Amino acid sequence: MKRSWAVGLDMGGTNIRCAAVSADGEVLLIERGPSHASRHGPDVSKNIATQLLHLLDTARERGLGAPRAIGVAVPGPLDVHSGIVKAAPHVAAWRGYPLRRELEKLVGRSIVLENDANAWALGEYWRGAARGRREVVLLTLGTGVGGGIIVGGKLVHGRSGMAGELGHVTVEPEGPRCDCGARGCLESYASASGLRGLVERRMGLAQGAQLPAAIVDAENNFSVRGLSAEARRGDRMALETFAVAGYYLGIAIASFLNTFNPELVVIGGGVAGALPYMRKTMATQIRERAFSAISAQARATSESVVLLPGIMAKPRPHQLTAHPLPQHTPRDRERNGLAVGDRGPLLGVGQAMRGLLRRGRRRQGQHKRHCGKKA
Repeated sequence: MKRSWAVGLDMGGTNIRCAAVSADGEVLLIERGPSHASRHGPDVSKNIATQLLHLLDTARERGLGAPRAIGVAVPGPLDVHSGIVKAAPHVAAWRGYPLRRELEKLVGRSIVLENDANAWALGEYWRGAARGRREVVLLTLGTGVGGGIIVGGKLVHGRSGMAGELGHVTVEPEGPRCDCGARGCLESYASASGLRGLVERRMGLAQGAQLPAAIVDAENNFSVRGLSAEARRGDRMALETFAVAGYYLGIAIASFLNTFNPELVVIGGGVAGALPYMRKTMATQIRERAFSAISAQARATSESVVLLPGIMAKPRPHQLTAHPLPQHTPRDRERNGLAVGDRGPLLGVGQAMRGLLRRGRRRQGQHKRHCGKKA
């Protein structure tokens, strides 16, 4: 008997990951390819469709049969009901772009379209750090800052699916200009691009200027890993940069605690590995700004804020204490601490077996009369 499975595709600014995910969350097959995000909108869509079709062909060759549903995660605000991408940071041509419609024409199957941070949140809720929790705030710290909110066990989409843009809450009204056009967003401090901006201002450099060799990678791009290495060596500039980022991250988390009263705040993404250098200022702001009743409740139930990095394989826990919680055994710290998680959005879009599958089934019947041969 063939296993039930779904396709999950995660589009980033540089690469695409496309996976076959079983109903119980096992990754059966994964392929990677370029995203070609700088091309024209239709060309980017064709590239996504080509990679979806290639995975479907490979799955058939391996005896998996056809998937129950296909989910695609892309960055930026999008209307999940209409499938229109309002704006995408990596694809300039996607402004009011009907991505779902275009993909369905190219692939010949119904597609479930989701914001990448929401898909990641679903993955963490389904099989990751937030498993078993019903009230969760999830933050992904990468090139930008994304977010997802689980309330009552359900992902919060808002009126048109654009809720949860947690990276664009204001933490400093007169702060630097964010890529979204506003000033002082959390993303302007606690993301890779935000950290770079902090370094440039700290060193008196113009935006985009050449950075010290220690904090750039082989392609001369800013490296959070390099900045973390400098902090580990005690470099004052690196430590102060992370302290500022932690300060604003703590302000935001305190606001999320006050607003949503979650069981858990999960933090993932490439910048999450630097959380130890942000911990002190972050914890201070959480302690000073979150309602004491919420903080006390979080400590009493040992479910305040949590951390666990890894992509889709079993993560190796990275523990970080939130608030002024005592250090105990690793198991105690996992219960008491701030949990970090990053299994990536593939499991989230692969979670079509649950909420996404239900949406996909509803639309599949409508779509059959418009599409020809199924993949």
